[in-house]
Amino acid sequence: SSGLLSHWFRVRVPAGLPSYPKTKVFEISSDYLSDKIHSIKLEINKQSSLSLVYNAHKASQDLKDHHNKLSSGRKLAGSEMDTGSYGQLVSIENEKLRKIHTVNNLQNLISYSQTQLDALHQAGEILTRMHELARLSIDITKTDKDRSTYNHEFLELANGLEDINQLSFNKLELFTDGPFSDEKKQFIEVLQSQWLKAAETVIEERLGLVGTGLDTFKVNVNDQGNENYSISLSWNYSDPSAPDKSVDVASLNFEIYNYNLPISGPSNDANLFINDRLNAVIMTYAVLADNLYFNALANGSTKVNESETGGAEWFKSGVADFVHGGDFLLEFSGGFSQSTIDAIGSGDEQASTLEQRASYYAAVRFLHHELKEAGQAQGVKDMLQWMSTGVKNGLSSKETSIGGALQHFFGSSKYTDISNANDQFIQHFKDNALNHHNDSSNSFEILLNNSDTGAIGGADADGGSTINHQNAVPDSGTGYDPTPASTQPFGNFGVKWEKEGEAMFTPNEDGKQTPFPFTNSFTVDDKESYNLKTKSSAKLTLSLLDSWTDAVNEQKSTVSANFKSLSIALDQLRNSIYNHSRALGRISDTDYATEATALAKTKLKAQTTISILSKGMESKFSVGQLLQGVKVSKKL
Repeated sequence: SSGLLSHWFRVRVPAGLPSYPKTKVFEISSDYLSDKIHSIKLEINKQSSLSLVYNAHKASQDLKDHHNKLSSGRKLAGSEMDTGSYGQLVSIENEKLRKIHTVNNLQNLISYSQTQLDALHQAGEILTRMHELARLSIDITKTDKDRSTYNHEFLELANGLEDINQLSFNKLELFTDGPFSDEKKQFIEVLQSQWLKAAETVIEERLGLVGTGLDTFKVNVNDQGNENYSISLSWNYSDPSAPDKSVDVASLNFEIYNYNLPISGPSNDANLFINDRLNAVIMTYAVLADNLYFNALANGSTKVNESETGGAEWFKSGVADFVHGGDFLLEFSGGFSQSTIDAIGSGDEQASTLEQRASYYAAVRFLHHELKEAGQAQGVKDMLQWMSTGVKNGLSSKETSIGGALQHFFGSSKYTDISNANDQFIQHFKDNALNHHNDSSNSFEILLNNSDTGAIGGADADGGSTINHQNAVPDSGTGYDPTPASTQPFGNFGVKWEKEGEAMFTPNEDGKQTPFPFTNSFTVDDKESYNLKTKSSAKLTLSLLDSWTDAVNEQKSTVSANFKSLSIALDQLRNSIYNHSRALGRISDTDYATEATALAKTKLKAQTTISILSKGMESKFSVGQLLQGVKVSKKL
């Protein structure tokens, strides 16, 4: 009945259980039931409250994340970050930043190259004007006063070229010969402190010749070559087709490969002390070119047989080796034999083999002996001094040639015609040198395998003191002792040196760097030789202006190529940076519409949860009360 149910629960037990009757009624106190219901209600409220608190906290955190994403515009700004995307984002951002730095560096190099190009354009315009002035100066109708005016402007323009060569960009020189290796720096230091001055001194002592003091040349040192004996001298003629007593030595070119490494000065030269001896050879050529009709040496003509430089290469090469002694050439080529003697050929070609060079040396030794037999105590030295003095005194190229000297010292009866006297001597050498050498009654003898090198003035050639390999160019004494390095080590030549620059690199997209090509401008370093004072000097200057202009144009081409390649690299990098920016956007940029909708939903959820928590402990409430304070708007 209703009265019973208000105080008791009836529990029916399933039938069939043996220990119980089919129906049993258990009586439960109403107070006990009330306590249990209250306890269960409290537990339910407790669990519900915890759930609501967690949901409220979660909603609050989600609101914060949505606000961060919307305010920063970054999808990964929230706390629940996609670590995989974040790692990819960091990697792409770092690569993009590196590319931006590379772009900045490329832009600086482009500005540097543009400045170089503008300077070279100015140099080209100056050379064009110089060319016009030189042409005016060789006009036979122009007076010396006219040439003086032209020369004044020419020298001003030359100074302008020097100013261009000294230009810099942000304290970085525009034109240099690039960075020097440690070996090259050491090589130049030894050249400046001992080697060049020692070579000049030994030539003066043994040949009696020095430079005129009017010539300035550039010293080039190559530390990248690998060819033996590729040391060279370059020179220019006022008129290559005519005898020239004012030969301009333009450069001395050294190959470090030919010297022992590491480079050292006295007294640690290489085996056979070849370092000093190589320097003596190249300097002998420079001194001969500065004192004689170098392009018409054989008989006063610029063309002898196949030679375009007046023949007599045998004499130039032989004298250069005679300064320090060339017995070692004969030793290495198989000794002094008829085969070696015949290797001289016509004597007009530059020596292309060791045997031919040895033959040239032997011919000068033989001429030295012949001159001494004719009464010239100093042999070849007397002959060279006589030729040089004749040039200075205004004698013709023919009169001061080898043919002219042979006729002067041996008489016109032996050498009747200067034009072929040089060839007559060469034939005389071929026919008689070996016989004279083997004749015990004759003093001509080349002694090999002893300590004397065969140098002029030494024991073998002149009965003097022994000149061995080490003192072929002495390491000490007046004019030989090492001194502090000087950019002007010579007493009778001016020197211009390469200009060292800082190492520069072109950045690549992959982060690597490649050496940046260096550029040099042109300057008129030897204004004593290149000017418009006379028709002769104007002619020399004019003959070289085209090559100077070509040199500047070549540098302009190099810089233009640099500029183009840098511009292409810059465009590629900018395109790559744009692609990286798009990729970063796809990974990290916030979708504002989606994120704003999610923010509204999360805000509603948070407000609902908080309202439920605030009303949940009241005994009576309605759904309307639960949602009190929750703002719901209708979507239009």
